[in-house]
Amino acid sequence: MRELLNLYFDDHRIIPTEAYIKHRQTFFAQKNEDFSFLAPYQTLAVVCLSYPKDQVKLGGKGYGIVARYAYGEDYHQTFKKRFDVLKEEALNEGFHIEGKADVSPIEERQLGLISGLGYLGYNDLLIHPEFGTYMMLGTVFIEEKLDPVIMQINDECGECRLCIEACPGDALSVDGYTKDKCLSFQNQMKLPFTLEEIKPFKAMLFGCDICQRVCPKNKAITSKHHPEFEPDGMERIDLAELLTLSNRAIQKKYQNYAFSYRGGLLLKRNAIMLMYNQRQTKYLDLIKKTYHDYNHVDWFEKTVGLIIQEMEASLESRRFIPA
Repeated sequence: MRELLNLYFDDHRIIPTEAYIKHRQTFFAQKNEDFSFLAPYQTLAVVCLSYPKDQVKLGGKGYGIVARYAYGEDYHQTFKKRFDVLKEEALNEGFHIEGKADVSPIEERQLGLISGLGYLGYNDLLIHPEFGTYMMLGTVFIEEKLDPVIMQINDECGECRLCIEACPGDALSVDGYTKDKCLSFQNQMKLPFTLEEIKPFKAMLFGCDICQRVCPKNKAITSKHHPEFEPDGMERIDLAELLTLSNRAIQKKYQNYAFSYRGGLLLKRNAIMLMYNQRQTKYLDLIKKTYHDYNHVDWFEKTVGLIIQEMEASLESRRFIPA
């Protein structure tokens, strides 16, 4: 089984299912988690696929980019393809497995932590000794009992506070991660924003890579070559063009990319926030038209309505210089 995991993934660890359950019950007892879904499986394997850290350039005002993990093929699809083949080949060797990535109740970072795939940094990401934080995680659920493959990671963030200092939402601290303040979390949520909450959104249309970019653990990392995760031109997005597309057209155009899963209207809301911060007042009429088309959606109306009011007031008082 290990040979198959090595064939389809960049690294893995294997632990008894009971070890994961015990860890969660010990450190997260207040969650009252239901582990009944794990009853058929004696073993869990955490697997990873690495991706490059290089980013495309923004392209100037009027553009937005997506987080690096969302370049290329949606990683959920990439994992599924590998899991499907792995399941067949494992069955030929007498193993019954299921594979999932980011869509199961398993907390994959915790699984990676207790098995020694990496350690949890102040950025709340699993840090691998070879790939740093630039990897996606998945879980293989195995019915049969396997010998564990657990390693000890002797590493930590120490006195480094670079990600904490760089986080634009103040979501990070030595005491933990505040999800609601994280820009990556925020720009994936269908919630209204205040003007103060809109301010940090300068270039990222979806997600945020700042805590990864400043992390010293990512300086000398390597990655395996996966063509699926290479940039293909879709990661740099013309904001005005996005607003001219229907939500259905956006879904069709970007359906194979991880950043499309929250829908076209969310991307339009994010695009308008970027336009506001980039002072793209020449698109005010386009923003108003988009607002008129979707102002029946509460979270969109409240956010974009504020932006329109502020842009109009700023133009009138000449606090904004039209771009």
